[in-house]
Amino acid sequence: MQTASPENLTGKVAWVTGGARGIGRAVCGALAERGVHVVLLDRDVAAGAESATALGIKFVACDVSDPASWTRAVERAVDIFGAPDFVHLNAGVMSVPAGEPFMPLDAISLEQYRRIVSVNLDGVVFGLRALLPLMKSRGGAITVTASMVGLIPLAIDPMYSATKHALIGLVRSVAETLREGPLRLNAICPGGVDTAIVPAALRASGMPMMSPEQLALDVLDLLARGGCGEIRVRLSADTPAFAVPAPVLGVPAG
Repeated sequence: MQTASPENLTGKVAWVTGGARGIGRAVCGALAERGVHVVLLDRDVAAGAESATALGIKFVACDVSDPASWTRAVERAVDIFGAPDFVHLNAGVMSVPAGEPFMPLDAISLEQYRRIVSVNLDGVVFGLRALLPLMKSRGGAITVTASMVGLIPLAIDPMYSATKHALIGLVRSVAETLREGPLRLNAICPGGVDTAIVPAALRASGMPMMSPEQLALDVLDLLARGGCGEIRVRLSADTPAFAVPAPVLGVPAG
């Protein structure tokens, strides 16, 4: 699957969570370059406002792990441009601090466990709960940032892998309820992306790292043309993206 840069987004409205840095910031910039009215959402008020100013877009504070924060953010973002056509639910963290080698399950603290689940999984669940009533009849698309380690193991950070596996199951399951309507829900599963959350062990492993700007084109393509329930993988900048179908399980005999 070779993606192309979509050009039919002018005048649309898009919201991006975790937009202050990394993949989210790159997606905000790519959308803005194509004439989209963008609202950047992030819990880091200083970084979010700075990035929004630099990109010429709007900023709304949002802690994705807090349902009340989602309610406030949706109200404020709707007041700016109206309801969104596209949303990129991108906010995410890893258990492993960026400079550390790994985070085995028996070493993770309760606080670290709660944080990664609240951002990576709760953040998408609460986001969908806030967005579906707003977008289900309107249509458009919601793209979730999952990861290739939502499809394979990641021994250095089992909880990160667990949350990304959960997101893929969530996207596929919710998408089934949207098949007859105009709203599409899908996910992007990148390999290594050169962002601040990448731990030292992954960098030292020689995993190829693509830039956030390269991955942003896949996100835009999913927003503009991706299928409902599509799980798209991009392993590196030099390999074509491909969709991963859900496994078909046979019925046991007897």
